[in-house]
Amino acid sequence: MRIAYALSIGLLMAVPAYADDARDALEAIAKCADITDSAARLKCYDAAAPKAKSALAAPPQPAQPAKETGVTVENYGLPRTQPVTKAEDYGKPAPPPGPQEITSISSTVVEFAKTARGKALFFLANGQVWRQLDADGTELPYPPAGTTMKVTVENGFFGSYNLTVEGRNGLIKVTRLK
Repeated sequence: MRIAYALSIGLLMAVPAYADDARDALEAIAKCADITDSAARLKCYDAAAPKAKSALAAPPQPAQPAKETGVTVENYGLPRTQPVTKAEDYGKPAPPPGPQEITSISSTVVEFAKTARGKALFFLANGQVWRQLDADGTELPYPPAGTTMKVTVENGFFGSYNLTVEGRNGLIKVTRLK
């Protein structure tokens, strides 16, 4: 009897609870486990078995469809989480940005810092945090006290990002941390 109990609990726990029916069946079986009288416990399991069978036989609820979201200021620079679903799309470059997608942002730097390796950290007014790539050898001095640094982050080649500082020539290769 204990083996049947363990197997039934294991099976029900291995299958995700897609609906309240599955949860109700699990609760019914869990209540049966607390009964000490063996005849009453068997009667309880016999009553709970049809609920468990119907919960397992019910088709799972479909997953929520992924929202087709474009690039917004909040998610600009973060990796896209859309997996490749067709074999013929594997390895293809991402489609060019649509007319509604953002390809650059501009903001002021509220805090500027450097890592232990001397790479620049940019804390922007919009809450984003960008770090200079280790492979980028550009030296950027600390801004003078009391001045505001204005930056623009733009799309680069192969999914990279380029940061430019207003009033300064050249660009800095960056990655978004937050």
